[in-house]
Amino acid sequence: MIKKYILWTYVMFFVFLLVIGLTMFFLKSQPVADILIVLSSWTSTFVFVTMFRKIYPQGNLWNFIKGQFKERIRVSTVLCVVIIQFLVLIGSLLMTNKVWDVPIYEQFTASWTSLLILFGYNLILGPLGEELGWRGFVLNELQKRFSPLKSAIIVGLVWGFWHTPLWLMSGYSGLQLVQYIICFLGGIVAVSIIITTFYNLNRNLIIPIMIHQLFNYFMVIQVGNVLNTLTVTTVLYLIVAVVLVLANYKKCLFR
Repeated sequence: MIKKYILWTYVMFFVFLLVIGLTMFFLKSQPVADILIVLSSWTSTFVFVTMFRKIYPQGNLWNFIKGQFKERIRVSTVLCVVIIQFLVLIGSLLMTNKVWDVPIYEQFTASWTSLLILFGYNLILGPLGEELGWRGFVLNELQKRFSPLKSAIIVGLVWGFWHTPLWLMSGYSGLQLVQYIICFLGGIVAVSIIITTFYNLNRNLIIPIMIHQLFNYFMVIQVGNVLNTLTVTTVLYLIVAVVLVLANYKKCLFR
């Protein structure tokens, strides 16, 4: 059932992108396209809701969703997530300053209004719409058969390749496109490992949503060379992922 779910999630996402392209070509309506872009990011949830009865014949969808948010959120987990990702952001700013000589104050979106709008837009664009399917269903089911680490890597790769059309629409070509794809996949897999680590410590879907949101948000508020930002951020997230794997070798990811 996981394979069917992944297949239909891919198909539905690609169909959405096709409709978005046709909308832009024929209607030339950016507002309509923006709405469709947001809806396309909810593909994993739409497919899960549609397939729920086949996945869990005896289950109740509303009870399942409530169960994903039932466990009490621990302050310690939230603090760890926020601190780690803030440190990654700071590290990215410092490395960009050091390597490419870009002043830190020039690396941020300047307007507070823009920061707030981007926070809200990015929240509904990805984190709120993706985690019920990828983590609530796929990750939890995979962990019934595989170790958490292997499950995290599988979800990360599937989740990453789901974005394939966006790679082709990135505007990069040649070696830059290769670098973009490698860094994108590396970052996604690293984030998947981090999400799995903290989600297993605190089984509330708010945790994956928070990690996903901060990853996307901290990337988008950094202005300048997107490829450089992605490369540096990926390296830092991979370091965090490796540290978490080593730190939880016997407790979380390899139990």
